[in-house]
Amino acid sequence: MAVARYQQISEDLTRQISSGALPVGSLLPTEMQLMDGYDASRNTVRMALQQLQARGLISRRRNRGTMVEAVPGGAANFIQSMSFDDLVTLASTARRQIVGSEDVVLDTAAARLLQCQPGSRWFRLSMLRGVAGKARPLGWTDAYVDPHYRQVGDIAADQPDKLLADLIESHFGRRVEGVEQTVSACAVSEQMAQSLGAAKGTPALRVLRHYRDAARALIIVTSSLYPESRYSIVTTLVRSR
Repeated sequence: MAVARYQQISEDLTRQISSGALPVGSLLPTEMQLMDGYDASRNTVRMALQQLQARGLISRRRNRGTMVEAVPGGAANFIQSMSFDDLVTLASTARRQIVGSEDVVLDTAAARLLQCQPGSRWFRLSMLRGVAGKARPLGWTDAYVDPHYRQVGDIAADQPDKLLADLIESHFGRRVEGVEQTVSACAVSEQMAQSLGAAKGTPALRVLRHYRDAARALIIVTSSLYPESRYSIVTTLVRSR
């Protein structure tokens, strides 16, 4: 029985990924380029790409292209499906109190900590998060916002239970499409101890979040510090293939 054309294309692309001709992290040719290269219709090319995507070998995003994510036959991959719901819940239950704001230019040390470009310019909002009925704050957050949206500082002060991302979308029309989260262990510094009502050296969680638009451009970066026993993060991993 003859092998369908889309299957032939899928198998050829799989071989290129396996051989390293299309390494992990690289972009595949565009649909139009694949159509020309394989002398195939758009529908045939899309069916081939859908097969690769279903196997977890590629990912496809508007305005970014098709990226190679894994090599066939490698270790099983697990992905975390992150919903804004958890962040919205945090914002509504642990309201922020803005304690400072300023324009900043990241030096090398700050850029490394935030995983951003040295010399990049941001509008920083420094905030305490608190829960009603509890004397000690939940944690401290420094939010670095694209300076084009510095007005969001005033808006956020009036709406302490709303995500900054939601406020930027509703007032300026720029939508956050994804959030990357990195959690690490640290200790409360002497500088933060009094504000957080915790002793210097108290174990803490540091949560770094990058909020990106559909083109993967950064809109907001937040760095939050939570002393032990005040905040926890539950992660569900779903097998991707």
